[in-house]
Amino acid sequence: MNGARILAVCGIAGGVAVSALTDTKPVREPITVEGYQVLSGDFHVHAFVGDGGIAPWSMQDQAAHLGLDVIAITNHNQTLAGRLGRSSAESSTGPIVLVGEEITGRNFHLIGVGIERAVNWDQPARGAIADVHAQGGLAIAAHPMHGFDGYDPEGLAELDGVEVAHRDTLAPEASKQFDEFYQRAVARNPEIAAIGSSDFHTSGPMGFCRTYLFVRERSKAGVMDAIRDGRTVGRCEGGRLRGRPELVRLLEPHSEALAPPDETLIQTLALLLVWVSLVALAIVGPRS
Repeated sequence: MNGARILAVCGIAGGVAVSALTDTKPVREPITVEGYQVLSGDFHVHAFVGDGGIAPWSMQDQAAHLGLDVIAITNHNQTLAGRLGRSSAESSTGPIVLVGEEITGRNFHLIGVGIERAVNWDQPARGAIADVHAQGGLAIAAHPMHGFDGYDPEGLAELDGVEVAHRDTLAPEASKQFDEFYQRAVARNPEIAAIGSSDFHTSGPMGFCRTYLFVRERSKAGVMDAIRDGRTVGRCEGGRLRGRPELVRLLEPHSEALAPPDETLIQTLALLLVWVSLVALAIVGPRS
């Protein structure tokens, strides 16, 4: 087992070194529309301390590499990964890292953004939404296709956002279900935020689907206010902009500038090496 441990540790070190040496972060000109700065965010990503493929302290760097301005780390039914990711990012001027959770209920999945404590998953969606709001957080319906759409009319009205762009929307039938749910939510709350999320675990990449936010300031407060006020548009790479028509029209002239940068093969392989090595180290144990 000692040889396996050494290989795993070398794999982690090698992957981190390759990632650091080959990392290039895109430089984007600020986009301003109607007095708002447009930021790019992904509010549904998973980290390694749980069900993701990248360690939480590496998430901010990966987000910067992919041209994201803000992410929320949202592991299933826990906030530890998000708190670790935020802590490692606090001294940096890179992308904003928010603490979140994917609350995995019996007939719904709910993203809580801007919370500290895990929310009880074993309750109706409306109760989970109320618990998120009690912490000052935002409640976003996650991939609300059939089986994950267990929101009563009151719960729909209390949502802050709905995922309208997600990797599952690439399938026509699922895309139809997303659209139908969004229209149900809009009927209860016309200014509900349209959210694009990658639901990144180990592949995707992060930011493949993303949210464009019209913010008054580049800060956590600015991001949270934009979602609360519904100043958002969602899109998957190469897909259409989804959200309130007046906001979509404002972004359409900037569609090319907002396109995410390509993830390099070397960076992808380096991250994969780190992830496989971490899994191997967890299996064999850190020491004899």
